Amino acid sequence: MSEWSSAVFDAPTLRALDERGRAEVMRAGRWRRLEDGEVLYQAGGVSDAVFVMAAGAVRLTAIRRGDEHETEIRRARPGDVLGQEAALPGAARGATATAVEPSELCEIPMNVLTRALTKSGGSEVMEREGRALRRSASRDLLSTLAFARELGPEDLALLLDGVRWLALPRRARLFGLGDPADFAYLVVTGLLQLQTEEDGRVQVRAYVSRGDLFGDEEALAGERRAVHAVAQGDCQLLAVPRALLRSLVDRNPGVLERIRRLRADREARQRGVADRMVKSTQHVFHDLYRLQMARSLLAIDQDACVRCGHCAWSCADAHDGVSRLVRRGDKIVTELAVVSTQAKSLMLPSSCQHCHNPVCMIDCPTGAIGRDPEGDVFIREELCTGCGACAKACPWDNIRMAPRTAEGPAEVAVKCDLCKGFDAPACVSACPTDAIVRLDPQRDFRELGALFGAPTDQKLAVEPRALSRFLPGVGLALALGLVPAGALLHARGVSPGRGLPWLFGLVAALACAALAGYAIPKRLARHWRRTRRAPTKAERLLGEATGPELPRSQLSPHYRLHVGLGLASLGAVALHAGPRIGSGVAGALSCAFWLTALIGAASALAYRVIPRRLSRLEHKGALPEDLALERDLLFDRLHRASSGTSELIKTITARLLVPYARAPLGPVRLVVSGLSLGEERRALRAQIEAVLAGRGSDRLDGLDDLVRIVVELRALPARRALTFGLRGLVPAHLLLTGVVLVLLLLHAVQMTRF
Repeated sequence: MSEWSSAVFDAPTLRALDERGRAEVMRAGRWRRLEDGEVLYQAGGVSDAVFVMAAGAVRLTAIRRGDEHETEIRRARPGDVLGQEAALPGAARGATATAVEPSELCEIPMNVLTRALTKSGGSEVMEREGRALRRSASRDLLSTLAFARELGPEDLALLLDGVRWLALPRRARLFGLGDPADFAYLVVTGLLQLQTEEDGRVQVRAYVSRGDLFGDEEALAGERRAVHAVAQGDCQLLAVPRALLRSLVDRNPGVLERIRRLRADREARQRGVADRMVKSTQHVFHDLYRLQMARSLLAIDQDACVRCGHCAWSCADAHDGVSRLVRRGDKIVTELAVVSTQAKSLMLPSSCQHCHNPVCMIDCPTGAIGRDPEGDVFIREELCTGCGACAKACPWDNIRMAPRTAEGPAEVAVKCDLCKGFDAPACVSACPTDAIVRLDPQRDFRELGALFGAPTDQKLAVEPRALSRFLPGVGLALALGLVPAGALLHARGVSPGRGLPWLFGLVAALACAALAGYAIPKRLARHWRRTRRAPTKAERLLGEATGPELPRSQLSPHYRLHVGLGLASLGAVALHAGPRIGSGVAGALSCAFWLTALIGAASALAYRVIPRRLSRLEHKGALPEDLALERDLLFDRLHRASSGTSELIKTITARLLVPYARAPLGPVRLVVSGLSLGEERRALRAQIEAVLAGRGSDRLDGLDDLVRIVVELRALPARRALTFGLRGLVPAHLLLTGVVLVLLLLHAVQMTRF
């Protein structure tokens, strides 16, 4: 108690606590000891506790917008409070706190401190101390912003006295076009979109995020707003009154010059990114808040995904039958900062993205949602009451309620926990084509790095090209060499039951058994996953030098081995039995084997060719069963979109668009052309404009929506056919494999007897 009293309770923020409040703080508080150089918390981290220094010194550093290196904000000494951002709802850590000598401090949860202060002196004391904490937090946060770096101590104090804190929920409008410009705004946390409307469509002009000053030009000029400002997520802002801004500018003539130069650079960069995004599916980028918040985003490369469902199946197998991901979601075309600059077509399924600032943690009444030091967000099922607050709070519906298997409330919240304790998520480990991966969007998406000003030179550590990638090629080479050799050998009358043909018959039998064994790793996924171990110091240093390493699939080498072994077995069978089909069990076995091999080869070829074609025809990720209802939904959209339009639009719909959608060979032409949905839309719009020859251009409102719908209608039969090509051959291949194994056993018994 004496240690706590002398070191902690003499701090200004805690002096108002009575004995009961001090006891409550001691029960909930945690004593922390830091070595020299140890990090207490990182900038951008969750802010849910304050810290009171007892001994030593902690340095607060941050990177201001436009800078490349960290700047020291201040140093906390014994008696000082740090981490005051916890007093601001939803605010993230504004700086990184690092011990500069051996230090001791107490960590106090903010909700506990609030309750203790209220009990000690009532709401008046809580309001006074909360105001002091917010002012201190404002001082530290302003010190991290580029706008305040040019201000002297007096001007900074003047700014602190005059600013107002604003909290905006997701999708809220800060101001609209034509509103009076009474304030300029500094973004503390969150992301806002500056937009206008043209022809009934939203046009994005710019994005502003942490550290940005905006709205100052209209405020200083006394003009009305030229754009709408809409919060893309929960935002914290500082509103600077026009009179205060004018006073600061007059006292510091060059204060806005650097800020506006940074803003011009940012807007030019954003325009360049928007130009590159014209050919991509931009609707996902309209929810940049999601990509800004995500720390570990599940992404499926649609150009490699074979729609097998192993990811969802393995997830359910690893979590007691309840999958933590749904293979539906938005689609995005972007360049990954890995090896090449080739654009990837990524689908973002519904799965927890382990946000930098998880809003689900804020609304949990029991503290059941936690986050480990690596940033992975998890749910303690034993503490979950099934209230559903976290599921309602998640903006992307990535938390669901499921029946509880243990004793307790009927339901429990479930979400992806990145397979906590294992070296890789089950969905990533079980993907046969390396199509699924976990990414940090701001680090790994080139466009986002440019939009948010993040460094783009960090590369992901990708393991060297595995030898298993060459197995299909090796198997094909063996087949091409051994099949003709077998035909030549048997043309000379060699008996399959003797010598070399007999030996290759044994090899073929063993190969068939091994090929059938490919199903074992898939069905026992939860048993062969490796547990996670802590990296050694050398591995950590190597990882810092090469960049973060992505978890890789453990099943994909088995799939490549399966394909290579299947191709090689063709040569073994050809050497054993020759090109002629015999009679009896041996003849039936030969027929079943070659038919199985043909379907297997067709499936492997489909896996290689179809995904890229199919992804170009998909507007967003969908399950195969969704395709059955999509035609009716599209026709319903077509009817609603054409209702209330001009007579010219209705004529175009009847004479051009509907025949286009119903053309019998239209889907085939779309697949053969290799065009994406966007390219096909532009081609169809050009055809319509050629027919109109410039007439009625003022009566074409709503045409773009109709063109989008009919292109999707034309693509729908092609999507169904391509999906069947991916999935329809596999059941036949599995069934015939069983037939081959039975006939192989009968053939072996027959040859043993005779």
